[in-house]
Amino acid sequence: MNTISPAVADAFHLLRIDLYDHLDEAEYLAEKSQEWSEQDRETARALIPDLVVVIRGLLLEHGAHPSGVCRICASAWPCPVVTTIHELVKDPDRQFVTLVERTHSDG
Repeated sequence: MNTISPAVADAFHLLRIDLYDHLDEAEYLAEKSQEWSEQDRETARALIPDLVVVIRGLLLEHGAHPSGVCRICASAWPCPVVTTIHELVKDPDRQFVTLVERTHSDG
């Protein structure tokens, strides 16, 4: 079994913390208890499309190879990454599903 060096493990840890910090900021904005300012609304309007780009990018990378396996994971498609994204995005208890349903019913 290959193990990564302590230096690489530390680098991965720092990368993960940096990404979590960015996500924490987005979550903080969404859960802010006081009234949103115009700048908060502008930030959210910019942030949501950015997060959608991230999800689409992951789905694109983890697409199915003609052989029926994930191009990245080499596991049967849908791979665990696609399955997890699907479960999180399509969870009926989350607001994304509510927002999409409301948008489609208004149109």
